[in-house]
Amino acid sequence: MRLNDHNKQYDVIIVGSLNVNPGYKLINNKTYPNIAKDYNDAIKVLKSLHCDIFLGAHAGYFDLKHKYALLDKNTTNPFIDPTGYKKHVIQKEHEFYKELERQQSAH
Repeated sequence: MRLNDHNKQYDVIIVGSLNVNPGYKLINNKTYPNIAKDYNDAIKVLKSLHCDIFLGAHAGYFDLKHKYALLDKNTTNPFIDPTGYKKHVIQKEHEFYKELERQQSAH
């Protein structure tokens, strides 16, 4: 979404989840046959987006506790974190492909 704050525009991204939770079948999943493709597509989309402000479904995704503590101490807004966003997406991409490879090898 786009946010306008003090006549400045920011691109805000709220990441739901890219976790591959234990037990997720990425290969031969009868109830969700396209799960691996959808993960891959989601990663591609997230990597293509411009992000100024990074938020997420869980506080740990974007280090809410740390950022919130900095609000009164910094002159810059700690929530403006395009680097943190990129690092999060790259980490989740790595975790996804590692698990996908593990499942393909086991199959």
